Amino acid sequence: MQTTLTARYTTNGNPATVIELAEEPLAAPADGQLLVRMLCAPVNPADINMVEGTYGVKAALPAVGGNEGVGRVAAAGGNVSGFTVGDLVKPPGARGTWRQALTVPAAECVKLPASLTAEQAAMLYVNPPTAWRMLHDFVTLADGEWIIQNAANSAVGRCVIQIAHALGWRTINLVRRADVVNELAQLGGDIVSVETPDTFKQIKTWTGGNNPRLALNAVGGDSAGTLSKSLGAGGQLITYGGMSKQPIKLATGPLIFKDLSYRGFWMTRWYATHSATERDEMYTHLAAQCAVGQLTIPVEKTYPLTEIKTALNTAQQTSRGGKILLDLR
Repeated sequence: MQTTLTARYTTNGNPATVIELAEEPLAAPADGQLLVRMLCAPVNPADINMVEGTYGVKAALPAVGGNEGVGRVAAAGGNVSGFTVGDLVKPPGARGTWRQALTVPAAECVKLPASLTAEQAAMLYVNPPTAWRMLHDFVTLADGEWIIQNAANSAVGRCVIQIAHALGWRTINLVRRADVVNELAQLGGDIVSVETPDTFKQIKTWTGGNNPRLALNAVGGDSAGTLSKSLGAGGQLITYGGMSKQPIKLATGPLIFKDLSYRGFWMTRWYATHSATERDEMYTHLAAQCAVGQLTIPVEKTYPLTEIKTALNTAQQTSRGGKILLDLR
């Protein structure tokens, strides 16, 4: 039996400490299975949290890290249709993507357009879907309507800017660093501003009095309060992260007098409660935007799998300008 190099962990803790490289058996594809040779995979915050044991679900140990990535079909077992050798595919993330190859059921793989680069395809199934769902599932947005978000220079925030711009919606993007303002404006952000305690007072000026009905929160703390104060009547604040590690601070007045709603969003839950048809329809939209350059995620640096510990240390730095990718070839 063949083997494949994997980045696995047998206990939870600091990823750079507990992740170790190990050879694991690689079975030939049986009926209904594909052998996928991985090309690359990102290191996402959720991957870090999963290894730490602080994510919303825990992996059964021992486990291989990573929940997103892309590969090519190297071989197919019997009774497989819709896939051929060489196809670009997304394998199931739950099996761990920080590995050089894996054998999986074909039904759990998604075939990708050949026009996508491996790097962008590898990052297409966590952050872009999170942005897409939050923009579509809570408020029915009219053409030209405003959305406000914090953490706008995060991977999800950048996806929100690009998807909204392509679909005709306008964004107010709050950041904590002045050096990213011009970059996000060039990406399509209509308003990009360093957040201050008085930011909410500027919203009416920026929007001409049309306060947003949708706010996306990945920070928590006082920043969530800024977003809630910025919302118009009947608006919704959607929380999908807590980068400040502080409780959400919300003003009572806007909640009562504007009849606001505060909701949470977790992409893992969406995948668990929606059909493969709905999933694939979303992927089709996102892949189409990616293929024509309307949706891109910047990459800070790419590391070979053999340098996984350095990659994990770099991924946990807050001053990065893009994703950390693992080259698995």
